[in-house]
Amino acid sequence: MKFKRMIALVVIAVLMLTSLTACSNKKEAADSSNQSDTSTDAGTTDDASADDASADDAGETAEEGAVAEESGLEPMTTDEITLTYACWGLGEKGEIEAKDKQIAAFMEAYPNITVEFVTIDQATWADGLTSLAATGALPDVFGVFSVTDAVMNQWALDVTDFAAKDPETAEIYPSMLTNAKINGKLYSMPWVMFPELVFVNKTLFEKYNEPLPSYDWTIDEFKDIATRLSHPEDFNFGTSNPTYPDYFPAQYSDTQSIRGWDGSNYAFDQTWIDAMNLKYDFIDNDICEWESAEDKLKWLGDEGAWPPGYGRSAMHLDWTWTIAYFEDAVKAQSGCEFLYYPQPAGPSGRQMAVVDYSVISASTEYPREAWELQKWVTWGKQACLNRMEGYKAAGVPVVSRMPVINNQEVWDVVNGYTDREDIKEVYARLTDVVPTVASVAPGWSLFDTWMNENGVWAQLDNREVTPAEMADTLTQKANEFKDQWLANLPN
Repeated sequence: MKFKRMIALVVIAVLMLTSLTACSNKKEAADSSNQSDTSTDAGTTDDASADDASADDAGETAEEGAVAEESGLEPMTTDEITLTYACWGLGEKGEIEAKDKQIAAFMEAYPNITVEFVTIDQATWADGLTSLAATGALPDVFGVFSVTDAVMNQWALDVTDFAAKDPETAEIYPSMLTNAKINGKLYSMPWVMFPELVFVNKTLFEKYNEPLPSYDWTIDEFKDIATRLSHPEDFNFGTSNPTYPDYFPAQYSDTQSIRGWDGSNYAFDQTWIDAMNLKYDFIDNDICEWESAEDKLKWLGDEGAWPPGYGRSAMHLDWTWTIAYFEDAVKAQSGCEFLYYPQPAGPSGRQMAVVDYSVISASTEYPREAWELQKWVTWGKQACLNRMEGYKAAGVPVVSRMPVINNQEVWDVVNGYTDREDIKEVYARLTDVVPTVASVAPGWSLFDTWMNENGVWAQLDNREVTPAEMADTLTQKANEFKDQWLANLPN
């Protein structure tokens, strides 16, 4: 790293002596807590230590920019230009502040570039993008719920070359890039991730004299604990939300994500069979909460009640976005105390996470500059650091959107945001993260449509057919739909 830094400094000196343009030094941008359609002004920070850190970051940014250009990225333009950007999630606390800080920091680093924020209704996001595309007004950088739809609509720029030439992409969790490739090309970049956790009901553990597990627990230990803590006679259950078919592929394989997707093919293999069988076994034996409306009415007074919200599950599987709800509403409603545990480890040692993706518009006039903007507002180091500054300014109690890069400085800041041992233990194990792939895997929605139209999910859930009986058929059909989707892909 020191050698790399020395090279960068030499490059900077040469650039200065030959009067070539290098990236401007940046400072940490100010918090702007008011949302607007256009973000143009950077402010100042009241935190002196933040100013010192900004100065350090400025030097590092210049070095990183020089190394990037040496690696093949073209220099950024010095012309006065405007880029546009759209993201969702702004109804959540801290997201406006995070977005504003990211945009302001980018414009401070590149004062010749103005970034305008485009507001799109999150509830009708795809329709909003369609309307903008029809008028040739897609943002230069924007989030997408379905990368495959964006590619099929020819909205998304092929960024394979940018990713290969930018050394900063080496910090992204490898499987996030591998599994996101479509026909060997990369059209999207991971934006943020939401790791899957186990919400441990400490109160139920104490009630039934069950010792808390180690943070280094395994799937087998999880199964045993869930079995011991199941007390349907008290309307208490060992676990809930049995998403084992989703995360078992990552836990048991070095290459697979959900449905066995490895970036090229689907595989409903023995791992999927075992996961489905565990789900059904736990449901059939009242180990997993899966209760009828009548039972919910009897025990909780509401046939639409959510038992985990009443503290009825000893171990609930969910994602980081649900922590704030548990800390607020569920604790108050149930009177229970909760701890947040990493996923129990499988043979691969990998962790599963939901991932959001963003793309660069295929019609952008400034692809190089849009790549840099995307990095500064979604996945890159500066995006992550400024997101955390926005959360701090807004007083966000729990961070749910996690970085998609394995960068020590970034994770030190994330770790420093909480004093909870359990959450720090979760962070410590996010070293090899596997993404969800519904957004990026070709043929996914076609396969889902076929499954629903033919009632296959219902047949499995009703135990009319077994997972083992359907595995080969599902593998064949999923890959057929993948091939069909690829065959229809525009050139």
